[in-house]
Amino acid sequence: MIPALDEADNIGRVVTELSALPEAPDVLVIDDGSSDDTREVASRMGASVVSMPFNCGIGASVQVGVWMALAGGYEVVARFDGDGQHDPRQLERLRAHLDDDTADFVLASRYLEKSGFQSTFMRRLGSRWFAVLLRAVSGLKITDPTSGCWVANRKAAEVLFEEYSSDYPEVDSLVHLGKSGCRIREISVDFRARAGGRSSIEGLHVLYYMLKVTIALIIGRVRPTGAPNDGDPGWISSSTIKQSPSSARSSR
Repeated sequence: MIPALDEADNIGRVVTELSALPEAPDVLVIDDGSSDDTREVASRMGASVVSMPFNCGIGASVQVGVWMALAGGYEVVARFDGDGQHDPRQLERLRAHLDDDTADFVLASRYLEKSGFQSTFMRRLGSRWFAVLLRAVSGLKITDPTSGCWVANRKAAEVLFEEYSSDYPEVDSLVHLGKSGCRIREISVDFRARAGGRSSIEGLHVLYYMLKVTIALIIGRVRPTGAPNDGDPGWISSSTIKQSPSSARSSR
């Protein structure tokens, strides 16, 4: 699944590269209220496309993708960004740790070996801060919690479906996965520079992002169990997942 906002310059290349893999995955693009031709380009390149009714945020888009994967009977779901920074050729390396049953969730990291594209100083600072914060609140040692590139088996996907923050969800989702007993593994993967367009999180927006996620994590840790989940989109429920389409396949 590829959540995308105004990525018409990049999405075609991403879909084409994924479709050219020896074991090509089914590709779903979640168009999060784009004002450009993201939807049309993705569809023309052969991807299935779901359009959000307006810009709902990365968390809501990813949760829709997870819901569709579970409802469709998939056993593995991968997330790639639409900006072309994630190399589809690394997908099999990520999935290998699910296939040999050593992990339930495998996260790509730019910083384990510090090779390939390393992003801006502010983005690296944000990632370092989130790594420290994540270890403090959950004990997880993750170097690149906001990489946006991961694969999950069905167990981990069900956890993500049940609770996924609607805004800036990457760090919070790792906390939920760890608390749910999912085995999380991080492997080094080379990233690429964005080919076109611009990121929605850059410059001073990184500081806003850091502050917002920090506050959200602190509130989430002190919130009583069973409190309403802000990340639940409401119109997707567990009963929806259980009523999978008759055409769903048990594994893909």
